[in-house]
Amino acid sequence: MKKRRAHRRTSHRTAKPSEQYLVVVRGWMLVVAFAIMLGIGAMVGQFINAQMDASTPSVAGVEIEAR
Repeated sequence: MKKRRAHRRTSHRTAKPSEQYLVVVRGWMLVVAFAIMLGIGAMVGQFINAQMDASTPSVAGVEIEAR
């Protein structure tokens, strides 16, 4: 005789739409925060570079001494 197969019913858990929305928003918040940090870092870097260039004047790439 053949054995009978026991069919198990599994309930699939689906995330609520509000939970899925929060996951997407949280992911985009991370992307935006990273982009803002990169932008702030670029602005600070340019400012520091400008200050360093102002303190050491150069003409055509050659540093000169200010008298």
